[in-house]
Amino acid sequence: MDSQEADKQIKQMIAFIRQEAREKSEEIRQKTAELKTIEKLSYKTNESKLIRLEFEQLRKDKLIKKKIHRSTKITEARFTVMQKRQDLLQNLYSQILAGLCEVSKDPQYGTFIRYCIVEGLTTIMEEQVEVVCRKEDLQIVESQLKPAREEYIKLVERECGVQPPVELRITRKQFLPPHPSPNFKGAVCRGGIVLTACRGKIKLRNTLESRLEQAFEKNKPYTRGMIFGVRPPPANAYKN
Repeated sequence: MDSQEADKQIKQMIAFIRQEAREKSEEIRQKTAELKTIEKLSYKTNESKLIRLEFEQLRKDKLIKKKIHRSTKITEARFTVMQKRQDLLQNLYSQILAGLCEVSKDPQYGTFIRYCIVEGLTTIMEEQVEVVCRKEDLQIVESQLKPAREEYIKLVERECGVQPPVELRITRKQFLPPHPSPNFKGAVCRGGIVLTACRGKIKLRNTLESRLEQAFEKNKPYTRGMIFGVRPPPANAYKN
């Protein structure tokens, strides 16, 4: 083989190697571009997913805050309505309480005291009972002790067929608070009596205030219905 033939083969080999290098380089470039595109697409997909999740979480958080705000406002409104209703009931109670100041001025106040004593005796059913009253009612209560005792004995005998032994006396060791007056700021009593027995271990309050409190509390649902109306029961309420 001469030198010219050898140079020709060498040039052919160099051309082949360069061609192979270009093809390999192009293949690497294409694969790199494909990997880059795939990586970008994957990154974009992940970021889009994260953004959607973040947006969904923000939407849920906002919805929850909106529900909490609405629930808070509803609760505040209900509380305000309840407070207004309670204030109206308290005003009604105060008006009735103020009207009780006139009871002790009525000519029938002595009869009321008598039946307060009788009612108390039928409740405690004790043989020795002390009557506590206001100082200004002392004479009225004294005048009603005997009629009250007789009325009590007659009532028990009629209902049970026996005569109950009972001894009534007024205690002068203590008195109920006085009648309300503009200049007096302490505890007051608008009338009535308190019965005690067994050395003070048994005590029954039958004052105008205690009777009003008991009647007002007992009739509060009816009073609310009269003033505010009666709400219909909820649809899921139990029905007999």
